[in-house]
Amino acid sequence: MRKIFIYLILIVVVGVGGFVLIKSRVPSQKPIETGLNNETNPPTKEKPKEEIIDYDALFGGGVPVCEIFQKEKIEELSGLKFVEVKPGINETERYTEYYCEYREEKLPYSVEHGNPPQAPKNISISFVSGNIQSLKEVYKLSGERIEEDKSIPYEHHLVFNDKGKFLRLEVFLTPNLEMIINTWWSTLSQDEALKFVKDFVLYFKDVAKEKSQNINKSSSETSKEGNTVPLPQDEDVINIFFNLIDEGDAGKAALMMNTKSDQELQAWAVQFASFDYVKVVKIEKANESEWTDNKHIYKVTLNVRMKKEAENAPIPYYGYQNGENTRFIKLEKVGNIWKISDIGSGG
Repeated sequence: MRKIFIYLILIVVVGVGGFVLIKSRVPSQKPIETGLNNETNPPTKEKPKEEIIDYDALFGGGVPVCEIFQKEKIEELSGLKFVEVKPGINETERYTEYYCEYREEKLPYSVEHGNPPQAPKNISISFVSGNIQSLKEVYKLSGERIEEDKSIPYEHHLVFNDKGKFLRLEVFLTPNLEMIINTWWSTLSQDEALKFVKDFVLYFKDVAKEKSQNINKSSSETSKEGNTVPLPQDEDVINIFFNLIDEGDAGKAALMMNTKSDQELQAWAVQFASFDYVKVVKIEKANESEWTDNKHIYKVTLNVRMKKEAENAPIPYYGYQNGENTRFIKLEKVGNIWKISDIGSGG
């Protein structure tokens, strides 16, 4: 009997031990990760999408290059000082080029336009629109060679001549638009020229982004909850126009003109860039008998100060004098927007 009791105790002990041993061999399960615990597994944030910029719309028309890239900014980026800024336009059957020359020297007319002509030391910046494919491939025919640089955020060519001298940077903004920064005629050294074009193109990227954002913002503000924001009328148009000129934004002022061609737009921009200071003193209705629903005329008194270089304009100082001037401003309605069709000294 005693032996039977001992056997029963052994069976119980062995059974419990086996149960403990079996349990200890069962692999422990890790908690299932659900991704809901922000502390241990934070959600991945999506990178903001880069804004799409319509370069053709921003720089494909009559581009007032000298106004977009102010002389002082190009001086800052290049380390040079310029005595003259000269805008220009070249047209062929294939493309149109708007350019600005930032001149380090001012040569006599007989030298610059002599035989052969001599180019003044300068940096030039151009926008070329149209069929640019032939321009893009010209280095293959000229013996020039090209390089690329990862720091430049556009498709581009850094162009060197056959002797290794850096000539220009060509930036291909769209299939029909390129920007050319030419340092060949400047006094910059090779290293200085390469640094300048790389710094400039990064600056240009910021300019393009800002212009695009301003246009998008302006477009979004024209409609709010189905209501159109009132457009500027008559006197507002005149005041905004001369404020743009006074603030040095000749290009935007020119866009308020009712122009018939890119050449006319450029000519107005050049004239408006010749003002050092202009303020509206008084606006009065004029020749009201000639008014129609789409045409208004105003007599505007201005306080003006012209830049000294405007003395060399086709008409010295474009017909303005320092001090008080009177001009008759004709407004015409284009669609539902008032634009300036003429600025004259007589009624």
